[in-house]
Amino acid sequence: MQPNNALQASLQIFTKPNGVFEAVNNNDNWSWIPFLLVMSFVLLPLYLYYNFVDFEWYRNFIVDSTAGNLSPAEQNNIRAQIRPGYLVTGILIVAFLFQVIVNVILAAYLNLVAKTDEDCVNGFTDWYGFTWWISLPAVIGFIAAILVLALAESNQMPISDLHPLALSYWLGLSEDSKWFGLANLIKPELFFSVYLMAVGLSHWTKFKKVKIYTVAIAPFAIIILLWFLLIMMK
Repeated sequence: MQPNNALQASLQIFTKPNGVFEAVNNNDNWSWIPFLLVMSFVLLPLYLYYNFVDFEWYRNFIVDSTAGNLSPAEQNNIRAQIRPGYLVTGILIVAFLFQVIVNVILAAYLNLVAKTDEDCVNGFTDWYGFTWWISLPAVIGFIAAILVLALAESNQMPISDLHPLALSYWLGLSEDSKWFGLANLIKPELFFSVYLMAVGLSHWTKFKKVKIYTVAIAPFAIIILLWFLLIMMK
């Protein structure tokens, strides 16, 4: 069953992704809706967090964890530069640009791979729209983050607590751990996105199942492997 509009498709992506990718392939400009939704899921928890956290505690937490080996004068200088308005605006801009750039790179990868299928007529812009559909599992992290903020007993909470489903959380890794970034990447949203990519590829290309899953898994597996090797080499 195919959805009738982009909003309905955004809901059905979690239960009936086959119909969604068929419909998206036949309808232009639907991808603006998942773009707006994904950006909301990514940015709103950050905005709410910085309006919730005890900022003086947060400022000291950042200085202690990143500049603990510096002199008190240097630490005070860094502390003075961490201002709520500038920090929040900067983080939101960086998060927005990061998501856009990641999806551009992913779209370029998919577009390049799709060229090996002579029957595929989708271009880069189609695949860029495609990436926002497979990014919709961000809603999982959004819900988890909102629940954490709603149930928090104290506003002295590190931002890493906004990812309670990540491997880093379950391993009890702090933000100064060399494994934190990699472990924070591994979460249900990632696996769901890989699955959705495979489903989408099965409808947009004539690739065989083995190639479909290889293409879907490869970029994430390579990133995780390279990240792991870089950590081990330090």
